[in-house]
Amino acid sequence: MGKLTFLILFLLTGFAYAQFENTDVGARAVSLNGAFTSLSDNSLAVFYNPAGLGQMKFREISAFYSPAPFGLSDLSTAALSYAEPVKFGVIGAGIKSYGFDLYRETNILFSYGNNYSGRLFYGANINFYHLNIQNYNSASSFGLDIGAMAYLTSFLKWGFFGKNITSSSIGRTKEKIAQVYRTGFTYQPVEILNLILEAEKDVKYPVSVRAGFEYSIIDYVDLRAGVGSEPTLFSAGVGINYSLIRFDYAFSKSEDLGFTHQGTITVNFGGLKGKKDSRQSLKRAFG
Repeated sequence: MGKLTFLILFLLTGFAYAQFENTDVGARAVSLNGAFTSLSDNSLAVFYNPAGLGQMKFREISAFYSPAPFGLSDLSTAALSYAEPVKFGVIGAGIKSYGFDLYRETNILFSYGNNYSGRLFYGANINFYHLNIQNYNSASSFGLDIGAMAYLTSFLKWGFFGKNITSSSIGRTKEKIAQVYRTGFTYQPVEILNLILEAEKDVKYPVSVRAGFEYSIIDYVDLRAGVGSEPTLFSAGVGINYSLIRFDYAFSKSEDLGFTHQGTITVNFGGLKGKKDSRQSLKRAFG
């Protein structure tokens, strides 16, 4: 399928059937092929599993940009995420923009995550959706997401995320906003290695299986890779950490559309201490 043909089909079917599809955000998560629900240990948790915010100990701000997915600048995606630990848990926020001048989706969300006894985690998002199609009326809607996470053993985590559990719709024709459920496990045999296996079910599409691994070769460099089905995608990436700053790069390959590239810049006010604390949280919960 040519890229122009894909864009035409996207414009036709995207308007007719669904808005705000569950596209992956953040180069770290993208390099894991979106297998991030049971990991979610940074501000990206606002998009993947708000329960994961309850793991965070330090303030974090992250900016993501995918300028031309599969060579199509009209499908560009940009996002910001923020997390702030407070006395009563961790609050977060995010904004995601998708599309181009003729068609633009904007999703703004406010998140909360907390934990019980350092092993059980829970969270929720309140979403504001705004759709603008040039020369047509714009439309807005609200929706709710929920998340859960549990440390099962000193080396195993489980996560669950329900996107748009309110089954919200948008526009005069009440087009359904994507409703997606994700669940899976993160296996951490040693602190520097995460192995992740998850399943995703969009109510409109078949089940998708995603797997990823993340390996910290040194404190400053992380290597990642992932694979997924429905559609078949392969991904990989690298993270570079220096002081408070982290840069993540990811690329993914579709059998039909080719390569795409993404980047994320993150400021974590815990620096390398925050990274080490996150890696040790699972074993520490059972120590």
